[in-house]
Amino acid sequence: MGKGGKTMASSARPRIRQRTKRIAYVNQKGGVGKTTWTINVGAAAAELGARVLIREMDPQANSASSVEPEDGEYTMNDVMRPEEETGEVVPGSLGSAIRRTGKQWPGGLWIVPAELALASRENDNGPGAPRERRLQIVSEGVLDPFDLVLTDCPPNVGQLTINALADSDEAHIVTSPTKWGVEGSHQAHRTIRMVQRHHNADLIFGGVWVNMYQTAGKNGRVESRTRVAELRAAEHFTGKIHDPIVHDMEVIRRAAGASVPLSAYGNDKDATEAAAIFRGIAERALND
Repeated sequence: MGKGGKTMASSARPRIRQRTKRIAYVNQKGGVGKTTWTINVGAAAAELGARVLIREMDPQANSASSVEPEDGEYTMNDVMRPEEETGEVVPGSLGSAIRRTGKQWPGGLWIVPAELALASRENDNGPGAPRERRLQIVSEGVLDPFDLVLTDCPPNVGQLTINALADSDEAHIVTSPTKWGVEGSHQAHRTIRMVQRHHNADLIFGGVWVNMYQTAGKNGRVESRTRVAELRAAEHFTGKIHDPIVHDMEVIRRAAGASVPLSAYGNDKDATEAAAIFRGIAERALND
């Protein structure tokens, strides 16, 4: 895809939103299913007819591993690397790193893949544009053709996450109902508040999605129930815990491991149920 999105624009379906919506999925804790969440929401939105871009800010590059994008010359690391002499990044350069996802994924789903070297960008400093705005600068003029831009943040609250939040309309926390997941959610919320104060006054805190809820019997396991209750009791999360709470479903991991969307994972009843859940979440992301 060339700079400015000409390749994508010439082959994708018409837009379904008047304005591009940018959502960042965040948590300070890893292992909460944030990346799987991002690609499932993205795939569901594309299946609904949207043009969707995933910006992968996690150096582990698990999103790219799952959606198996076409080969390309550039990654998120390349466009986020500042020039040595000036400390600047190139406006609109993100367009050169956008790739189609694999043939098994919906045609409207695109990605800017990460790589391990992206972790080095956490330490970039020096002259030029503020390092918190580099993702915003490289994305200039590139996101307009998309209905939905989903940014998969790394499992920390460093500069890569701050860049993602500084160039998003909404920040959503994805967490597992565990001690460390809940603590990571609180830390992520503090970071969101900091970015609102200093870098992006228009950023909306979109709430908390509980993922990987452990079920046993009618009301779920004690640990999961306890942690969800803790989230609901936190003043800054009042009224911000979304439904549905997504149960820990093996089929979600299997589909990700097979690098296919849930909707294409055979005739598995659980896959159909999981696909319907993420379709509903995608509809809310597109319509709210």
